[in-house]
Amino acid sequence: MVPKTLVIGGGIAGIQASLDIADAGFKVYLVEKEPSIGGHMAQLYRVFPTLDTSMDLLKPKMLRATEHPNIELITNTEVRSVRGKLGDFEVTIVKKPRYVDLAKCTACGLCIDVCVLRGKIKNNFDAGIGRRAAIYLPFQQAVPAKYVVDPENCLFIKEGRCGEFPPCKKVCAPNAIDFDQKEEEVEINVGAII
Repeated sequence: MVPKTLVIGGGIAGIQASLDIADAGFKVYLVEKEPSIGGHMAQLYRVFPTLDTSMDLLKPKMLRATEHPNIELITNTEVRSVRGKLGDFEVTIVKKPRYVDLAKCTACGLCIDVCVLRGKIKNNFDAGIGRRAAIYLPFQQAVPAKYVVDPENCLFIKEGRCGEFPPCKKVCAPNAIDFDQKEEEVEINVGAII
């Protein structure tokens, strides 16, 4: 049996399962289709019956998952296929381009300030009540706390507009914005899938 586990979904259940398995000493791949973990619980204000804020309960788990040496957090990614048998699965995952280099992004927010679509795109995190730019942080306490470009709305990606050198790329001191990123297919070998 391969001593690694794939956890699909970075909501509260996926995060807790990942932490439990990782604490037991096993390698975990935590795959989330959104740019941040947290799931729907991150959208809630308070939870029953204690009426604690959801972030008071969720944020420490999110941070532990990113810092745990046995957990590899893979966001903006979906599972394409699963092959194999119990104890030995070959899983193909597809990492969607984020157009922001996670290693370089400092989450300074300057890119948002200059985006020509700032305040014009409905924010899915709050059910379209708020507005955001084409480059955005999924929510204030997002993990990873790194920006992402929305390819469906970014004028540079969709239409080549925003000039030859987009304003967001111009102001990014660490040069984290990378419009050359492509979809990437990765194979992982695990013994269990949750």
